[in-house]
Amino acid sequence: MFANLLRSTLLCSALFFASAAGAAPIAFVPPNDTTGFEGMAINDSWSMGRGITFGVSARQAINSIGFLHDLRGMDVSYGVYEISKDSVTLKKLATLASGGSNVTTNGRDWIDYGLAGVVLETGKEYLLEFAFSGEANSNYYYYNDNVLWDQGPFTGIDGTMGPELLNAVVAGFRVDVEDAAAVPEPGSLALLAIGAAALARRRKRRQ
Repeated sequence: MFANLLRSTLLCSALFFASAAGAAPIAFVPPNDTTGFEGMAINDSWSMGRGITFGVSARQAINSIGFLHDLRGMDVSYGVYEISKDSVTLKKLATLASGGSNVTTNGRDWIDYGLAGVVLETGKEYLLEFAFSGEANSNYYYYNDNVLWDQGPFTGIDGTMGPELLNAVVAGFRVDVEDAAAVPEPGSLALLAIGAAALARRRKRRQ
């Protein structure tokens, strides 16, 4: 019985993580422009940081973040922040994750960074932001027309440039998330497996 419990526990855990790993990231695409357009080969304010703000309808855990661009030998930095905002500007309240790397793409492609331990809570506002100082090979945008939209578990999505909201365009961003309520804590899984194994050994000794 307890051996079966242990096998079931490990099997369920393996199936959960396999299904989570196979989930596709959500690419943010405004509904009023699903095609986007190619911009000129300039920096176009990326040195200020360009990003996207949103809330979540349910608690989410971030697996990775990314943006769509055409870069060569560029030092890229990223950040995920909790923010406050009014109708025009935003203020960064806390840094949830940050980092970067030197990036060269093969034409326009997704530039992704894996994250761990970043959880988004309901009732809060967040900013995903990328920045680089040199000139891009080209820039890619969607016409946003300053209209907020919802997509998947994300709500009130809006593009940013530096601290400014209400931009006429939004760059291509994507986030790989999963429902945080469905993600077992690593410590909980380990304790469950250890407990099941101990019970199995105890029953075997009694037999």
